[in-house]
Amino acid sequence: MGNYYFVGTILPELQIGVPPEISFEEFMQLLKDNLENHDLQLTRILRSYYDIENMRSLWKEEPLDPFANLDANDLDDALFHPELLDSYVRTFLETHESKEARLRYFPQLLAAYFYNESNSTTGFIKRYLQFERKLRLIQTAFRAKKLNRELAEEIQFENPEEDFIQQLLAQKDAATFEPPPGFEELKTVFEEHYSSPIDLHKALCEYRFQKVAELGGDDVFTIDRILAYMVQLILVERWQELDSEKGNKLVDIYVKEKR
Repeated sequence: MGNYYFVGTILPELQIGVPPEISFEEFMQLLKDNLENHDLQLTRILRSYYDIENMRSLWKEEPLDPFANLDANDLDDALFHPELLDSYVRTFLETHESKEARLRYFPQLLAAYFYNESNSTTGFIKRYLQFERKLRLIQTAFRAKKLNRELAEEIQFENPEEDFIQQLLAQKDAATFEPPPGFEELKTVFEEHYSSPIDLHKALCEYRFQKVAELGGDDVFTIDRILAYMVQLILVERWQELDSEKGNKLVDIYVKEKR
């Protein structure tokens, strides 16, 4: 992979809580104009997560996320012609044919995304997907502890033989939840902000933003750093979207939704 000196030089600095000087749409156009095709395809892996989330939104008749690869028409076409989708998505759709079943077992599809995509790539994307998956599982474990839910049921689509999963399940009878090594600082984040889902969401955005910067490396001209910038830009735009209505939705998601 080569270096992208023009892209690395022109990208403005990003900060959580500060409106970005470049929109996601403008950023993607910049990449389309300057990246080699094989590197541009890497952005599709990250954006595929939002394609999958948009499937759930479509089934629930909710607005679609703008960060996905597919717009509403393309998503409809893909679901009508599942041979266009990745094999793990096709398997999920074939296994769960009704809208109700697809919504009920949607965590299985998310688990398949993180497993398949992280195991089929390298570099930043692999590191990021592994980090994001673990962060989500830790959040699920913390929520299960607080709400007195059965963690094994909450993460039923994960591999129970995996060391990381066993670390989470081993805390079933513990009085408090202790994040696994490498994520220790999350305990303070969860405990300080648990009662305010909006504040928790913001704190996790800041945590992700910093960790993504570390995962992307210091060389601003590499594809890894550009991909990290994309993830950070989404986090910054997400922060800017927060309002009272979205805040109430975050409360509903955090308290009621089973992963």
